[in-house]
Amino acid sequence: MGTRRALATAPTARPPAATPEALGLDVLATMVRASADGIIVLDGDHRVVYANPAACRLHGYPRDGLVGHDFLTFVSEHDRQSALTLFANARDGKSATVPGIAYRPQGSQLDVEATAAGLALPSKRFIVVASRDVTERHRQSRQAVALAQVAASVAVSDSIEATLNAIAECALIGTRALGAWVSIDREDQLPGWAGAAGVPEEFRELLRGRLSASARADRSSVMAAVMPQRVVVSTDGRQRMERSGRAAGMAAALKCLPWQAAAYVPLVYRGEAVGMLTTIYRRGDIPYEAETAFLAALADQATMAAQQARLVAAAREEILLEERKRLARELHDSISQSLYGIQLGAKTARDRLDQDPASIAQPIDHVMRLAEAGEAEMRALIFGLRSESLETEGLVATLLQQIEALRARHGLAGQTAMKDEPAAPVEVKHALYRIAQEALGNTVKHAHARRVDVQLEALGHAVALQIVDDGVGFDPGGLYPGHLGLRSMHERALAVGGSLEVSSSPGQGTRIRVTVPLGAPCPRHRVGPQSNHT
Repeated sequence: MGTRRALATAPTARPPAATPEALGLDVLATMVRASADGIIVLDGDHRVVYANPAACRLHGYPRDGLVGHDFLTFVSEHDRQSALTLFANARDGKSATVPGIAYRPQGSQLDVEATAAGLALPSKRFIVVASRDVTERHRQSRQAVALAQVAASVAVSDSIEATLNAIAECALIGTRALGAWVSIDREDQLPGWAGAAGVPEEFRELLRGRLSASARADRSSVMAAVMPQRVVVSTDGRQRMERSGRAAGMAAALKCLPWQAAAYVPLVYRGEAVGMLTTIYRRGDIPYEAETAFLAALADQATMAAQQARLVAAAREEILLEERKRLARELHDSISQSLYGIQLGAKTARDRLDQDPASIAQPIDHVMRLAEAGEAEMRALIFGLRSESLETEGLVATLLQQIEALRARHGLAGQTAMKDEPAAPVEVKHALYRIAQEALGNTVKHAHARRVDVQLEALGHAVALQIVDDGVGFDPGGLYPGHLGLRSMHERALAVGGSLEVSSSPGQGTRIRVTVPLGAPCPRHRVGPQSNHT
């Protein structure tokens, strides 16, 4: 029993480690040929003396296209010095791994990691270079970064065109595409929105232009064909475009690019195709599953941008409609009545010219007063529509024009105290002007003031605007449903890092004071030109 226990617990003898001599050179050669990494052996002059099958696939050349050639001819100028340093270290017995790019004969390229080591044989010294394709690993990393960038662009970009250009750029970053473009149709007949990357400027201009009825029909048929699928890859995309008479101009604009295949991804919102993301590829770079999944994610971001653009366009159209209605009311209540009065006065003067010439002065004076009032009304309306003088004439001059027009229109008294033009960003000046416009309008519409004083002054590192009227006043803490003026002024002040103070009480007039630090960062988005009148 004791003997059997001792035998059972004795360590098992390990076989001796295999040596090259034990394995045989033919076995080692088989291992090298079967390696998934590209293995190339160089002589002292950097000429290729051996390349395994993986190296041939990696570089895109047959064995005869590598063996006998200087390996540096397969390395870009940018990476050549790094390769020489790698080889020198290998000769000194220092093995290292460096990143690089393998350029293939069709013009495509792969991201690689190369490791070099010295090989000393009795007769000669060699350098063994092992290369590994890390393109997919790097691409996945770039795709994650690209999607984050696109999501940020959709969220904060002022321009739909800038967002679509960013989406097209990210399509190039995350895939092997040569070029990319994304186009979004508008619900009206205006040219749609478009963005592109990697394509000639001539092609960009075609994307921005208005589509003909036949081109719209052609693209609609393409979208209808790809709608049932998320991504459609066409290996003969170039031939299809060239054969289509409707797309002949676009095909000609892309003639300088060596592309053959194309991938089409529809932008679908609530079952409706609103646009298309298109990428083009060389013949040997057909997108695989990971790339098409990435393109689908980009298309989702583009769809969000499309919907955002449509909502913004609709909001702008609504604002324009409201502005037209307001202008129509103003013209009806002021200019139209003045013109009617002028017409009646002129008719009275004409009748008296024959009957009582001595009394003609009275209707003529009335006509002149109406004409002057109509001119003042028109100047005020025109000025309200032209606030671009802020950038050309400055805040002080623009405010003075606004105050002068208001006083001429409504007969207001008051003092104006303004010194030098404040050294403030145009966004700050724009906000101050709109707040003044809102406050001055309120003195007439709600306060029924007879006097309004305006002061603009620099306070060290800040600028302050104060407007005081002698109107009926109000309770600032009260609720006024539907009246958005005060909230609008507060929002404009906050948008440029400032603050707004409102002092008022019934029967005691109103004082509005806005202070903006000049050192405050400029806002990313300018407050829109329209104001919310109370």
